[in-house]
Amino acid sequence: MNKGMTVFVSILVFLFSLLNPGFAQDSPDKFLGVSVGADKVLVKYPDIIRYFQYIDSQSDRVKFSEEGSSTLGNGMYAAFISAEENIRNLDRLIAVNKKLANPDTISADEAKRLTDEAKVFILVTCTIHATEVASSQYAMQLVHKLAITQDPTFKGYLNNVVLILMPSINPDGQIMVTEWYDKYKNTDLEGCNMPYLYHHYAGHDNNRDFYMLNLKESQVVNAVLHHRYFPQIYLDMHQMGSTGPRMFVPPFKDPLNANLDPLMLRETDIIGGFMAWKLQEQNKKGVASSYAFDAYWPGGSKNTAWYKNVVGLLTELASAKIASPIFIEPNELRVRSKGLAEYKAQVNFPDPWTGGWWRIADIIEYERIAVEALLEVTAKNRRAFVHNFYRMGLDAVAKGKNDAPYGYIVPTEQWDQPAVYTFLKKMKEAGVRIFRLSDDTQLGSTQYKRGAYVIPTAQPYRAFVNVMMEKQRYPEIKHMRNGPIMEPYDASGWTLPLLMGVKWSVLDTPFHLLKTEVVTSVDYPETEVVGDGSHYLLPARFNRSVLAVNRLLKKNLPVFRFCGETESAGLLPGDFLVPAVSLDAGALADVLTGTGVAVNRVNVPKNAPLLGLKAPRIGIYQAYVAGMDEGWTRWVLDHFEFPFLVLHNNDFIAKNFAKGLDVIIFPSMARDLIVEGKVPGQWSRYLRNMPEEFKGGIGAKGLTALKNWVKTGGSLVVLDQAYDLAAKDFQLPLTNVLKDVKEEQFYCPGSILRIDVNPADPIAWGMEKESFIYFSNSPAFRTQLPLQNYINRRVSAQFSAEGPHLLSGFLKGGNLLNRAVTTVRFDYYKGSLIVLGGRVQNRSQTFGTFKFLFNALYFNGLINHQSNK
Repeated sequence: MNKGMTVFVSILVFLFSLLNPGFAQDSPDKFLGVSVGADKVLVKYPDIIRYFQYIDSQSDRVKFSEEGSSTLGNGMYAAFISAEENIRNLDRLIAVNKKLANPDTISADEAKRLTDEAKVFILVTCTIHATEVASSQYAMQLVHKLAITQDPTFKGYLNNVVLILMPSINPDGQIMVTEWYDKYKNTDLEGCNMPYLYHHYAGHDNNRDFYMLNLKESQVVNAVLHHRYFPQIYLDMHQMGSTGPRMFVPPFKDPLNANLDPLMLRETDIIGGFMAWKLQEQNKKGVASSYAFDAYWPGGSKNTAWYKNVVGLLTELASAKIASPIFIEPNELRVRSKGLAEYKAQVNFPDPWTGGWWRIADIIEYERIAVEALLEVTAKNRRAFVHNFYRMGLDAVAKGKNDAPYGYIVPTEQWDQPAVYTFLKKMKEAGVRIFRLSDDTQLGSTQYKRGAYVIPTAQPYRAFVNVMMEKQRYPEIKHMRNGPIMEPYDASGWTLPLLMGVKWSVLDTPFHLLKTEVVTSVDYPETEVVGDGSHYLLPARFNRSVLAVNRLLKKNLPVFRFCGETESAGLLPGDFLVPAVSLDAGALADVLTGTGVAVNRVNVPKNAPLLGLKAPRIGIYQAYVAGMDEGWTRWVLDHFEFPFLVLHNNDFIAKNFAKGLDVIIFPSMARDLIVEGKVPGQWSRYLRNMPEEFKGGIGAKGLTALKNWVKTGGSLVVLDQAYDLAAKDFQLPLTNVLKDVKEEQFYCPGSILRIDVNPADPIAWGMEKESFIYFSNSPAFRTQLPLQNYINRRVSAQFSAEGPHLLSGFLKGGNLLNRAVTTVRFDYYKGSLIVLGGRVQNRSQTFGTFKFLFNALYFNGLINHQSNK
């Protein structure tokens, strides 16, 4: 081309860019000055957002919106990407979605008109697990391509589709992982594991929170899905281990949750199959389906969406070493999960990858093909996906009207009354319709008072209501007739009111026969103070009494606990009492704000046994092998306003170890990890490639210091698997009856079990005599008569002498639990060790057993008082 022609072409390009703004947009490589997706290149979240904001400013096809903030205060964003006309008309299209999501509020004729008008909304979320970095990098390439493309095919897709792209739904973790990777890049430690959780509280468990919605990030994604935009399709992009299949796409594996609409499963399968087809067309090897990931548990992001008529999709890509390439020898390829017995060609894995180099660019390329396939299949079948979204909601309403259960009733008068509102707030935030009885109502032999809450199943989210309210019975699906059952991907039981300690009844009467009123919002009742006695009574049976107590203790106000072994003068063991003279009505109202705790003023008999309570000074151990149980425990402490310090290995050998601490918590983790920094099995080799300062445990010196601290009056609280520290190193008369028991004899994969509680014991104050424990790879104990005078023991909770022990989930070999102990307190010289077996604060979901932990934290701070003046 001659010089004159070159100038002419340049002028044409310039003029075309003025007429087509998208044509002039810089690529992420040019804008950021790096090769996005290249080896060892990671773009940090703030720069990703900066690029999206730039594209938003340049393109009429993109609207960028801040949807909320993360746990640590980083903004969470969504980019709406579609044809220019759709973006201009976005508010109207969202309103159409909302109507179709509530199909019983519109006529069939209106539904047809709206279906004709609607576009398919697809939510795509990236990098919820922060070490799964590729999708957040690919998000920039995707938005750029769709913003500038002049390809008629892709422009046609955008005419029919609105893509909602969230470049990371764990921005805090994405920043942490990127900074950690860059710090050690080009050193011997390149790509090493980070010794901290990559979500402030949840780590990898941030994808286990989507029916409980404890985390800010979960709340934001839930709002995008079910309160603001109502997409019909949701793809959550993940990565998995490096030495198995290169990619997972749906269909999912058994077992199947019976609440799922079969149409939902068929749509999921069609999209996943179309992705696999397009990947195979482009010779992308190693794509597996019907592998590892099942359709049973509802806790993950896309899993929960299934039960709300959203087609939930998951892709999992084999990982590189963060952004560093890896080379895999063919003999290293293997499979470790259900659906593939061995690494070779099978119907659901027809073209295995054979090894070699694997890079972040490979991950991005597989993701690109899958996302473009998703755009194609949904755009070409726009009307079908929109109509089926409407249809599944309408079918759910009809089933709720015609088939039992017709709903669930939750009385307001309960053992832990504020817990009722905590539960209802969770359900309301999930998008569930809730009503109240407007009259006293007799149903069968039960009288329900006016104001009792009713959750009908005649609503679009019927499947979600049922899967939260029913008691699970895990289906025993087997690989072969006489083989073992298929293991669940996660929990086998999660019944939400059970976990929260809330009583409910199944509604066997059609909902429309009841007199009800709609509940538009749920909040804790305004606190009222009743009576004129000498003390304010804060019931120990209320979880949220602890909020008020901690606020009182922070103000150095006097708080007592009633320590009688039975009810007396209206007081139950453990009830909190505050002298009325110590604070006026205004100060009390400030303390009670937002707690929902009802307060009575009572007269306390002169001879009533009271113990004073001082604020516990708490430390929690944080290993350098990041533990999710530690993070969730911090969530509980923060949420209920317990101040605490985080302790690391070196703190245990410091000169003034534990000075100023009353209680130390060891979250659920192996004893060898605590003491030596070791983890069992294949994971142990990953610890070798860590900076030296993060290796090891508290060591022999730290253990000696810990034992001396307990001897002189400290209180050690060990959770679940950490029991072995107490049993082995403190030589307590305690054995785990399930230790070394084979799975063929005992199997309990994340289930809710019944226990008997001694509410007269200080560790069980406020608990009901019959309660539950969440049990997941947990110990169960036998105690023995102590041989040393400086050791004594008291059991707070145990399994009954005979079963059945199962409340929800799956249990095999339950007879091994007969009379076994879950919660036990040991006196040790002047101190104490409190062993809380079972997961009393599992993922911050087991509200009904938080009191075991709260009482353990308060135990050391109980002070004998001779009078209650």
